[in-house]
Amino acid sequence: MGEKLPELMTLPDVLERLRGIVGRTYLLKHLREYPEFNGRPTHRKIGGKVVVRAEDYPRLLESLECRSKSSNAKEGKRYTSVVPSAEKAFMNAQTLLTRNLQKLSAPKEKRNSGRRVSMASGQ
Repeated sequence: MGEKLPELMTLPDVLERLRGIVGRTYLLKHLREYPEFNGRPTHRKIGGKVVVRAEDYPRLLESLECRSKSSNAKEGKRYTSVVPSAEKAFMNAQTLLTRNLQKLSAPKEKRNSGRRVSMASGQ
């Protein structure tokens, strides 16, 4: 890569240089996930547009080569099991049954607002 890079490159300019390596959708996703690489920015945003400075371009290439989650990426939540334990499932079922029984045994409320309307004529 002996060519001299322009000081600022827009997203189409970067995509032209990365043709055949990554596409637009992947690059945008990558830039959202890795705004920094090795403690320095991979790109900048000016007025909502993605701009890559000449000094950031090698870092962007490096971040694309290192596609693992080990590089300063925010670590998400970890879960040990998706399936609830037998005890937890039993407690949930018991709660649902109790709630349904309470609904069935609850007294019925009157639907009118408390105002009596007489159907007799003349009143």
